[in-house]
Amino acid sequence: MAPSTAQIGVLVAISIFAWSFGPICVRYAFQYDMPPALVAFGRMFTGTVMFAPYIWYRGRQEIRQMPARSRWLAVAAGTLFGINITLMATSLTHISIMINQALIATIPIWVAVFEVTLLKGTLSRAIWAGISVALAGGLVVAFASSGAPVISDDANPGLGVLLAAISACSAALYITIGRTVRSTTSFIPYIWLVYTAGSAVTLLIIGLSRVSLVGYDIRGYLWVLLLAILAQIIGHGALNFVLKYVSPSVITVTAQVMPVLAAFWAFVIFSEIPTSWQALGSALLLLGVTIVLRGQRRGATD
Repeated sequence: MAPSTAQIGVLVAISIFAWSFGPICVRYAFQYDMPPALVAFGRMFTGTVMFAPYIWYRGRQEIRQMPARSRWLAVAAGTLFGINITLMATSLTHISIMINQALIATIPIWVAVFEVTLLKGTLSRAIWAGISVALAGGLVVAFASSGAPVISDDANPGLGVLLAAISACSAALYITIGRTVRSTTSFIPYIWLVYTAGSAVTLLIIGLSRVSLVGYDIRGYLWVLLLAILAQIIGHGALNFVLKYVSPSVITVTAQVMPVLAAFWAFVIFSEIPTSWQALGSALLLLGVTIVLRGQRRGATD
């Protein structure tokens, strides 16, 4: 039975809240000296464990029946997803949550670019206009952050902006690959392969960085667990559930609300106050993304 309009509204609200609070959990985990790679691994591994019972009792056969190419593409997507989460967490050691989330919100921009460069697609004038506006916003953010107050003594704002941009780029590649695989693959087997590959790559990063998995304050691990529950299970799960019952415009609005709400939590909890130029650049980024999303939706209905 399909959920009512009120139930869908509640699920969308829960998804927005859960996802927007993710960066707050990351920031709290950092207060207990949890390394970014370990934070990313905890998030990815929790998703793997969550779907493991289904895979064990039913999904194994579905994975065996997947074409080899689809399995390898799912692993590639998971690798990119793990890199995305690691870089996103690492950037938060250098820049504010608002700047981080504004840059991460540019994922649709990168998806549009990859549709042209990798899938040989074409973009409308509206999408190109949105990309131009977002590019202008990104430049404003980059220059404004270079002279803004740092969030810690060893922070490098320029590096933080670069890491967040690369994180958004890797997420877009993950989405682009995922679209290809998901057309012929069930959701849970695919997402389990993605989470497992993401866990593996984040664990590899931990090993190469010689970061310990143990020895941290228990409160740090609890914040990582809360991050996984909010961002990975509730946020990701609720939004994917309502996708079956709502129009794409709801997702467009949701994508723009989350970075704004995350910035609000950062202001209230951590007193992170952006400069005027950072706020302007972030607004341009979100405006550019909105133009791109509207252009894509119009193209789909033409």
